[in-house]
Amino acid sequence: MLFAHVMGRLKTLWLLSIMMAGWCFSYKGPPVRPSPPDCHIPCDGSNCSPDIICTWDPMPGLNNNLTYTLHWEGSQSNATGHRAVIQRHEFTSQSVLQIWVQAKDQDGTVSRSEPFTFDTARIIKPSPPKIMKSHHEPMEIHWTAPCDQLMLELEHCDVRFRAEAQPEWIKQEEGGVSVSYTLDSPEPCTNYLFQVHCACITSLMSEWSEVYTIKSAERDPIGTLDVWRDCGMLPQKSECVLTWKKLPMTKACGHILGYNLRLDFDNGTQAAFNESVESSMLVCSQVQCYYNSSLKNVKSVRIDAYNAIGVSQPSHLEVQVQGKIPKEEDIFLEMNENNLTVSWKITTSIPDIKEYVVQYKEAGSSLGQGLDWIRLNSSVTKVTIKGKFKKFTAYQVSVFTVLEHNKVQFYCTDVTHFVQGKPAKVPLFKVLSCDTTHVTLLWETVMMSVQNGVTPYYQVGYGKDNVKNVSAHPQLETRTITLDNLKENQTYEVWINAVNQAGPGPNITVLFTTLSNENIGAVKKIITGIFGGFGLVILLCVLFCCWDNKACSAVLPLLYEKVPDPHNSNIIKEMKTQINDSLAWIRKPEVEKILLSEIEIIKTSSFAFIPQTDKIINEDGDDPLKDVLMEEHKNTHCGCGKQEYSKMVDSDEDKNDEDETGQSSWSSEEDNAGYEQHFMPTDLDLQEIEERERTEKRCAVFCQL
Repeated sequence: MLFAHVMGRLKTLWLLSIMMAGWCFSYKGPPVRPSPPDCHIPCDGSNCSPDIICTWDPMPGLNNNLTYTLHWEGSQSNATGHRAVIQRHEFTSQSVLQIWVQAKDQDGTVSRSEPFTFDTARIIKPSPPKIMKSHHEPMEIHWTAPCDQLMLELEHCDVRFRAEAQPEWIKQEEGGVSVSYTLDSPEPCTNYLFQVHCACITSLMSEWSEVYTIKSAERDPIGTLDVWRDCGMLPQKSECVLTWKKLPMTKACGHILGYNLRLDFDNGTQAAFNESVESSMLVCSQVQCYYNSSLKNVKSVRIDAYNAIGVSQPSHLEVQVQGKIPKEEDIFLEMNENNLTVSWKITTSIPDIKEYVVQYKEAGSSLGQGLDWIRLNSSVTKVTIKGKFKKFTAYQVSVFTVLEHNKVQFYCTDVTHFVQGKPAKVPLFKVLSCDTTHVTLLWETVMMSVQNGVTPYYQVGYGKDNVKNVSAHPQLETRTITLDNLKENQTYEVWINAVNQAGPGPNITVLFTTLSNENIGAVKKIITGIFGGFGLVILLCVLFCCWDNKACSAVLPLLYEKVPDPHNSNIIKEMKTQINDSLAWIRKPEVEKILLSEIEIIKTSSFAFIPQTDKIINEDGDDPLKDVLMEEHKNTHCGCGKQEYSKMVDSDEDKNDEDETGQSSWSSEEDNAGYEQHFMPTDLDLQEIEERERTEKRCAVFCQL
């Protein structure tokens, strides 16, 4: 029993395997039968082909590599693709002909279509008719039938039409010999497309004619312009231009000739302009226009469009925009090549919202360019905008709320990219101020047009471990950072770069030296030792007197080293007297002697300094002037101080004599590099002396008090 049971199971499994193996192999039958052929004799005007053209549809199936032949009454013709020709000598005129199509696969298996029987005298196919003229009111078309050229009578024609915006044709049959058609009750301001085909007696129906377009009658423009403002990348900036979308044909109701504008200014005045579409003040693309004039100090705008018949309803826009400080977390952006998805959340209560305006602008584009916007119902907080977006290009997306009376409020903004690349180098990086243990650095932010992505932060660092991330939000033209815990009298090399998803951009580096406490401490000791308890009073006197740098030399004589300077010399007073003396030329030798021997001195502080113009070093390599700069840092702190003159000229050998022509040789380049270039007074010097004298008198009076 057990053996019989096992054998039965094996037999069942064997039969099942046979059946499954059969299912694994597809049955290969004959080719799919072709469709019956469609044959005609084509005509072009009055000229008809002598041959018969037959075509058939390709049949879908597994065996697509088929060879076709056309057969009729013992004859055949090889096909080219799905088309074959029966030449004139192969058939009899005005006779009945039966034809079929045969298909053969690579294995030689054949199949044939259903036969098609026709009268060779009734397969003439006339050329399509031509629509010749039309009328707008009533909307009517006229055409010429092709039957007259073939010496045949017209049997009937069919007309089909549709509005330009509609995808489906509407077909109308016209019986008899009519060669015109009238469309009843067309929609206003609409383009209509028409086509016609005709059949003659004893002929086939022609192909459809070419599409013929008629514009419905012109009338007043319908609706209002969608008007907006372009303020570049700063949504609340006052430097803006007015922009609007052109009316579509369904609303323009004709050719728009121009626009009427009225500007209301903050001071209550108005200005009206009539600008034709050819005006130089209007810049128009295929879908938008903008008025090439600033809206600064403009409070509101009113604009309408006009054609030859009338004017559209006016549009009104409040130019000035109020709103909160933008926050990145209020808006969410997602972009690919064809779509921009924008969503936002309402975190504050804004009453009476009529609609939202979502605006996106291409970074780097000028005012009026690269801008588009869409208006949404107040209940919508997410939208997908279709369009072709550029790679590595920043788009700033902003959301506005439109309230009652068309008042506009800015709500939120952010920047997005389709594809990101590494940002460009920071254009400017320099020292703003420095002290003994800290320094403040300033840089210009990377322009959006070259960020190549969304830049969330900048990296600032020195050494290996001292790196700080500085947020790039909100978007500003310049940013600053203060580095603390630095060492005094130490040279630092600090770098900065912009960072986005593609990585950091190239570095730009600045070199500086912190100040030293030695000179600052020396000043405090001198003031305390000399003035004692009156140090504070004296310090106030010094500060008052030093509001003009020229007075400082008279107030702190003990704290300065001696450096020649003509501004403080009595010789200038002597020169002033001599210049006003009509006989001064007689005493010229004496004047020269005084000029070269009676030089006074002024005092310059050994600890005073002038902030250095910081040295910017690219990341490409060492700067060739770095050694020179470091040598200068030995004598200066956070900058280059004034260098003392190391050479004085005070001898008769160096006098400047007049040449043979009587002209002085002082102006020569060689002499100008010497003494006179530094110490000879000018008219400006004399004016400064008089100002110095007045300042010193004020300082003396204050100090006596």
